[in-house]
Amino acid sequence: MQYENAKDILPASLLAEVQKYAEGKAIYIPKRSKREGWGEASGYREKLNKRNSAILSRYSAGDSILEIAEEFFLSPETIKKIVYGKKVTLPEYSPSVYSAGQYSNAGLGEEWVRIYLESIGTDMPDSDRYFLSELVRIPLRLIDDDGERMVILEDVNFRDVPLVISFEDRRFRVICREDCLSMLRREKKNAHYAFIFARKEEYEYYLKNFGRQFQNYKL
Repeated sequence: MQYENAKDILPASLLAEVQKYAEGKAIYIPKRSKREGWGEASGYREKLNKRNSAILSRYSAGDSILEIAEEFFLSPETIKKIVYGKKVTLPEYSPSVYSAGQYSNAGLGEEWVRIYLESIGTDMPDSDRYFLSELVRIPLRLIDDDGERMVILEDVNFRDVPLVISFEDRRFRVICREDCLSMLRREKKNAHYAFIFARKEEYEYYLKNFGRQFQNYKL
């Protein structure tokens, strides 16, 4: 281990305080406690693991992929990834379409969305009320204009950040970052990648009229 002179790295006031207790001694300063993994503090990861275990149990008992998808309000493709896939290593997170696509393709789209929403101070919609789509490409003309402001974004790559959208009362609305939608429209983009929360009571309608037509993200 390489040693460093404390006077080169510590403020003078802190060095004077340390010298009261360990002057002339070589001391080891341990790293801070390991940060909890995502979802551990909130309990969400445990909830997700229990849900996936229940899905595997249903599949082992003979339920079909479609039956399980309807029961848990997940897409058949997500169910297939859970029941056929091996243990998944959590992809590296970044606020980008590519990272969101990695999570979605691994059946972990919910985790990407939760991390992203927490990072911008937005609450995650209640998983008991909504179905979450995989990452899909949605025509922007379908999203309601709720009077989002036209803002010039300097701190966000709006072209690469997925939208997070709700489908409720048969309307698509952005949940957060309306400014990203504004800028995409300003550049006359026809479509963009998004995660969509569909209210469970309207899931069948969403799937029949939109979900099966939307293009899923492929790496």
